[in-house]
Amino acid sequence: MSKKIVFCNCGGKNIGAERMQGLDNLLQNTDAEVIAISDLCGLSVSDKDSLSKIFSPTDEILLLACYPRTINYILQNSDVDPANIKYQLLNIRELNDEQIYNEIESFNDEHKGEHSYSEIKSDEEWPAWYPIIDENRCTSCGQCANFCLFGVYEIKDDKVKVIHPHGCKNNCPACARICPQTAIIFPKYQQGGAIGGSDQIDEMAEQQRQVQDISTILGSDIYKALEMRKLKRQSMINNEAMTKAIAEREKALSERKEIK
Repeated sequence: MSKKIVFCNCGGKNIGAERMQGLDNLLQNTDAEVIAISDLCGLSVSDKDSLSKIFSPTDEILLLACYPRTINYILQNSDVDPANIKYQLLNIRELNDEQIYNEIESFNDEHKGEHSYSEIKSDEEWPAWYPIIDENRCTSCGQCANFCLFGVYEIKDDKVKVIHPHGCKNNCPACARICPQTAIIFPKYQQGGAIGGSDQIDEMAEQQRQVQDISTILGSDIYKALEMRKLKRQSMINNEAMTKAIAEREKALSERKEIK
């Protein structure tokens, strides 16, 4: 079993750039195999195969990233079963630098082999802002799917799924704010807390926040507001389909004229 350090050099700016650079410099000079991922969230969508290879069941891994609740679901969505891999997670958002340095040194004490450092970049054009469903909390009420105008969610077999992460509007966590079960995580949500993926959730405070947010976002008649948004989404889909059909028709007519 080989040992390696995997470092999510988070593209979400949840942690200061200077601190992230300091950690990266440390890892470049440590006695271990190091894999630095520019954005774990992005890679889990754009290149699941690479992530599966990195998190091999035959390796012992020290992972520098964020909240365990978030990371477990990111790995699961990348077809990596956290239960089948041997890894230790260091939550950069909560641990201080001294704690992280000590854990890295302890991990390296038993390392045997040559130092190596490699970087894996995700899609730099996409901010990888998208929701993750906490399946332990989700009741599949569908409120998020009815609220979202961008087709991010789908309800299939009585389960809510994120099917179009690229469609999510950057820096918009509104669906998470109105989720009755606090089951939606946005890993790059900078305020942290339940929406940011924290494992420590103040249930009472979240309930109070939800009441206020639902009132602000949806108004007093929640069901009517959700139905109106659902109809608006359907209208947007129809308009997109019509625009595409017209473009295809114009292209076909143009090609026909060229043949004549």
